[in-house]
Amino acid sequence: MSRTRLSVLTALCAAATLLAAGCGASTEKPSGDGGGGSGCTPGKAADLPDPKPLTVDVAADSALGAQVPASIKADGKLVIATDASYAPNEFTLEDSDEIIGMDADLGKAIAKTLGLEAEFTNASFDGILAGIQAKRYEVGMSSFTDTKEREQTVDFVTYLEAGTSTMVRKCNPKNINSVTDLCGKKVGAENGTTQLDQLSKEDAEGSVVKACKDAKKDAPEAQGFPKQTDVNAALQAGRIDAYMADSPVVDYAVKKTGDAFEKAGEDTDSAPYGIALPKDAAGLKEAVQGAVKKLITDGSYKKILDNWGVGDGAISDPKINGAIY
Repeated sequence: MSRTRLSVLTALCAAATLLAAGCGASTEKPSGDGGGGSGCTPGKAADLPDPKPLTVDVAADSALGAQVPASIKADGKLVIATDASYAPNEFTLEDSDEIIGMDADLGKAIAKTLGLEAEFTNASFDGILAGIQAKRYEVGMSSFTDTKEREQTVDFVTYLEAGTSTMVRKCNPKNINSVTDLCGKKVGAENGTTQLDQLSKEDAEGSVVKACKDAKKDAPEAQGFPKQTDVNAALQAGRIDAYMADSPVVDYAVKKTGDAFEKAGEDTDSAPYGIALPKDAAGLKEAVQGAVKKLITDGSYKKILDNWGVGDGAISDPKINGAIY
C-alpha cells in the first residue's frame, strides 16, 4: 500500500513543474469545499466493473522448485504477507476476506511455478519486512519499492515499475498546483511508505520538506495512516488537503470515486517494486527471480498485469536487489 511505496515528486522539486488539475469522473461527492465558483462540477461516474481475480494456467518447474529451501517447501506452501488496503495491487472487497489484486494473482502464479501453493496473510504494511526477518512470513508482496535502505534487511526480486502521484479532492479546492503548494498543507500517506518519509524528513530522497525549506516555506504537515483506505477516508472527509501514493493506486481511486478525488499532475519518480525475501533463505531469491522470468516469457505475467490495469508498469528483466536509490 512508491508503498513506493515510492519516491515522491523529485522531478517536480527540480523543475517546479506545475501539477495540472482537471476535474474527473464520479461516484460519490466530496465533503467540504467543492471549488466554489470555479465552474467545476462532478462528471459522470466511471463504469468500472467489479475486479475479478485472474488464475493463469502455469506448470510447476522442478528445477526452480529445487532451489527453494527445504524449510520453506516442507508444508507445500509459500506464506506471503501483504497489506490488503492498496487497490488494485492488493485489497479485499467489502463482502469478503479474500485477498485479491495484481500482487495476489502474481504471487499465486509464482508459487505454482515453484511447485507450491500461495497462502496470503493480511498484515500491517510497516511491519511486513520485520516479520520476514522474524520468520513470521516467508515472502512479502505488498507494492514495496526496492530501495537501498530496505536492501540492508531483506532481499528483493523486482517485478514492476511504478511512479508516484498526488491526489486532491474534487476540483482541487486548496489550489495545489506545484510542489511548494504542499508546504504548510496537511498531506497524508500510509505509514511505512517512502512518501511519508518525503513528507516528514529533510534527508529523504526527493524530500518535500527540503523543497519547502529551500523555498523558505513551512514544511507540510505530514500525517501517517495505518492503511491506504484510511488515507482515502481522511481526504474524503477533508482532514487532509492531499495525499501521495503509488500511481496505480491513485489511478484506480480516481476511476472508482472520480467526483470525490482527482489526480494532480503527472506521475513522477518511476522505481521498481520488489518481492521481499529473507536474506538467509539460500536459493529462494534465485528461485523467485526464475519464476518471474518464466511468467514473463510465457505471457502469464502480462495477462495478470493487464487484468488489473497496471500493464504499463511491466518489466522484461527482473533483478535481484535492483534499487536505484
